[in-house]
Amino acid sequence: MISNYFKIAWRILIRQKLFSLINIMGLAIGMAACLLIVQYISFELSYDNFHKNGANIYRIKHQNYNQGNLVENMPKTYSAVGPALKAGFPEVKEITRVSNFEGLVTSQQPNGSLIAFNESRVYQADASFLRLFSFPMIEGGITALNDPNTVVISQSTAKKYFPGQNAIGKIIRVQQQTSGTDIKATVTGICKDVPANSHLQFDFVLSGDAKAGDWVYPDSYTYVLLSPQADAKLLEAKLPAFIKKSAVQNGQNAASPTQGKTNINNIALSLQPLRDIHLYSNLSNEISNGGNGNLVWYLGLIAVLILLIAYINYVNLSTAKVIERAKEVGIRKVLGSQRAQLIKQFLFESLLLNVISVAVAIFIVLLCMPWFSALCGVRIGFTLWKDPYFAFGFIGLLIAGILLSATYPALILSNYKPVQILKGKFINNAHGIPLRKALVVFQFVATIAFMMGTLVVYRQVNFMKANNMGMDMKQTLVVLAPQNVRATDQDAANFTVKDSVFQTELARDPRIKSVTSSSSIPGQSIGYIMSYTRHTQAGEKSLRLSTLEIGNRYLNQFKVNVVAGEKITANTNFSKSPMMLNEAAVVSLGFKNAHDAIGKFVETKNGRGRVFENEVIGVIQNFHQTSLKDDYTPLVVRAIDPSSVTHYEVKFSSSNLPQTIAQVEKTYKNVFPEAAFQYFFLDEFFDQQYKVEQHFGQVFSLFSGFAIFVACLGLFGLTLITITQRIKEIGIRKVLGASVSNILMLISKDFVGLILIANAIALPLAYWGCYKWLQNYKFRIDFSAWFFITPMVMVFLIAIITVSYQSIKAALVNPVKSLRSE
Repeated sequence: MISNYFKIAWRILIRQKLFSLINIMGLAIGMAACLLIVQYISFELSYDNFHKNGANIYRIKHQNYNQGNLVENMPKTYSAVGPALKAGFPEVKEITRVSNFEGLVTSQQPNGSLIAFNESRVYQADASFLRLFSFPMIEGGITALNDPNTVVISQSTAKKYFPGQNAIGKIIRVQQQTSGTDIKATVTGICKDVPANSHLQFDFVLSGDAKAGDWVYPDSYTYVLLSPQADAKLLEAKLPAFIKKSAVQNGQNAASPTQGKTNINNIALSLQPLRDIHLYSNLSNEISNGGNGNLVWYLGLIAVLILLIAYINYVNLSTAKVIERAKEVGIRKVLGSQRAQLIKQFLFESLLLNVISVAVAIFIVLLCMPWFSALCGVRIGFTLWKDPYFAFGFIGLLIAGILLSATYPALILSNYKPVQILKGKFINNAHGIPLRKALVVFQFVATIAFMMGTLVVYRQVNFMKANNMGMDMKQTLVVLAPQNVRATDQDAANFTVKDSVFQTELARDPRIKSVTSSSSIPGQSIGYIMSYTRHTQAGEKSLRLSTLEIGNRYLNQFKVNVVAGEKITANTNFSKSPMMLNEAAVVSLGFKNAHDAIGKFVETKNGRGRVFENEVIGVIQNFHQTSLKDDYTPLVVRAIDPSSVTHYEVKFSSSNLPQTIAQVEKTYKNVFPEAAFQYFFLDEFFDQQYKVEQHFGQVFSLFSGFAIFVACLGLFGLTLITITQRIKEIGIRKVLGASVSNILMLISKDFVGLILIANAIALPLAYWGCYKWLQNYKFRIDFSAWFFITPMVMVFLIAIITVSYQSIKAALVNPVKSLRSE
C-alpha cells in the first residue's frame, strides 16, 4: 500500500513538472537559507562553550562613577581584585588575570639569523590560566606557566618562529616599548590553535607576575571560577563591602581620586558570565571584537520568516491546484477510496516533495558554505548535523511542515461528495480563496519589511563609514613604530634622533604630503588613561580621561579644527605642562564652554604621587576616536614624548602608491634596521570597527534577496495556476473585444489590492523594528520618505512584472485554442 502511494506521488510529481519545480526550488531555497542562518546562529552561540568549566567562569566587570553618573564601563579591573576574591570567598575556586598587548617578537635560528614579527595577540597571564580554561595542549601541560619567564605558543606560531624544529625549550624575546616590556621567555608548552569561537584569541601566553597586585589602576582582565554550588548573584551582592574593606586593609583607599590613589566608593564590580561575553558585552577596551546578540536574533527571525514564506508558497500552490485535482479525487471516491486514504495520498505527495527539497537544500548549503563563511567573516563549517538536538528539531520541523502543507488541501478535497465534484459544482465555489489571499499578504508583508530593513542597515553602515569624523583620514598610511625597548637614557636619545631622521626623510619625498606621529590612532581605544582633577570654589571635579599624545603636525595633517585657544606646536612653552582638551572633555570637566577652559589648570598625579599642574592652552573640535556607535570620547591631548610613539601617520598622494610604500619601507629599514616593518591604511583600519554591522548587512541583504526570490517564485506559480483556471474566461473576453491591457488589468487587480494591504501592515512594523535597531547607535541616520517609498515601488514592480509575463502570454493566445473544447 505504501509503495502504491509513493508511485502515485512520483507520477504526479513528474506529470506536473513546472508546478513541482517551483515548489521544490521554493522549499529548497527556503530550507537552505534557514539552515545557513541557523548554522551561523549556532556558531555565535557556541562561543566559549568548549571550556570544561565554562558555565561556572565569570569575568569581573568594572564600573566607575562620578557624582553618581557612570563614566566608565570596563572589562578590566585592579590586579588585586582576583587574589582578594580567592582569599576571601571559599566559593571562588580559581582566578586568573590576563593582560594583552602588541609587541615585537623575535627568535634566533640555528644559523644565527633572527625571525621578527610585530604581533598583536600576545597575552600575559597567571599560571592558573591553563587550569581555569580548557585550551587543548599538544606539548607541555597545565603547569607550563608555573615558572617565571615561560611562554605557551600556538601550533601555527611554533611553525612560524621555529620552522622544522621542536619549539619546546627554545627562547623567544617579546618587547613593547610603551609598557617597558622586555621578556626573554622559554617555550614550555604548545597548544592547538585557538578555536574561532573563543573570545580569547592569542598566539602567545607569557607567564605573569605572581604578586598580589594593587588597587591603583584597572589593567587586568580578571576571570574567576566558582564552585558548581555557588550563587553568582549572592556573591556579586557581597562585592562592594568586601572590595572596600580589602582596599582599606591594603592602605590603598584615599579621598583623592587622582592617579596613584583610588576612591573605592566610586567603583562597582559585577560578575559577567563567560558565555555572555561575545554577544552581550559592549564595553570599552574589550580583549577582542565581540558580536551582537540582537543582530543574531534578528537573523533568527529572518530564518523563520523565509521558511514560512517557502511553506506558504507550497500551501498557496497546493490549494490553488485543488480544482485541477477535484475530478481525480471524485473518481477515486467513486471507486471506493476512503477519506483517510485520500489524506494519506496527499501526505505522501507532500513527504516526497519535502524530502527532495531537503536533499537539494543540503546540496545548496554544502556548495555555499565556504562563500557564506567568508561573507560572515568567521571560519565556520556545516556542523549542525553533529548536534542531536538539531537533528530532532529539524526532523520535527520537517514533519510539521509536511502536515501543515498537506492537511488543508487534503481535507478540502476529501470532504466533498463525489457527485458534487463530478458535476463541476466544486469548481465554482470559493473554498481556499480567503486563506490564499491571507498567505499572499503575509508573504508580501515579510518581503516589504525585509526590503526596508535592508535599506536601513545599508544606509546606517554607509553613514558610519562615510560620515565626517571630524578629521581627514583619507590617503593616510599608518606605519607601526619600532617596539624595541629603549632601556637606557642613551637608547631613548638614539631613538629620538632616529625618529626625527625618519620623519624628515619621508617628508622630502614629493609623493608624501605630511608625516606625524601619535600614541594612538583613530579606530583604537586609547589605553593611556589618567585621572585629572579640576579645582574650583565649589570643590573639585575629578575624572579619568583618555590621553592622546600627538606630534606637532597631527592636528594640521588630520584637519582637526581648534575652536578656542592655540595648538601645541614645537614653539609652545612647555614649562607649564600645556595640554589641549576636546569639546567632550570640556563638558566632562565642568567648564562653561571652550573659551572658559583656556588658561585654566588641571591637576594630574603620577603613580609615585607627584603632582603636575597642566595648563589648558586650546580646545579642539570633537572627532570620533572610535566608532559612531558610541558618543565622542572625552580626550586630553598632549605633546608626544618620543618614548610614547606607537604609530607614524603618513599622508600620501594618490599617484604611484606601490612605489610610495616601497620607499617608506626602505627608509624605515634604513633608520630602524632592528624593527619589523608593518603598515596599513587608516580608513580601512577605522572601518574594521563596523565589521559586525557590515557582515550583518551583507547577510541580511542576502537572505532578504532569498525571501524576495521565494515570494516571487510563489507569485509566479500562483499566477500561472490562476491563469490556467481562467483560460476560457480570458478566451471569451478576447472574443468579445477585450484588449491585452484589459486582460492584464483583470489578472493584476487582485494582486495589486493584496500588495496595498501588505504595505499598510508592513511599513509601520518595519519602521518600528528599524527604529529600535537604530537606537543601538549614538550617531544614526534619520528616516526619510524614501525608506517607505522604495519598498512599495519595488514590490509593485516585482509583482507586476511577475504577473504581467504570464498574463500577457495568456492574453496573446488565440481564443480558438482556449475555447476549442466548448
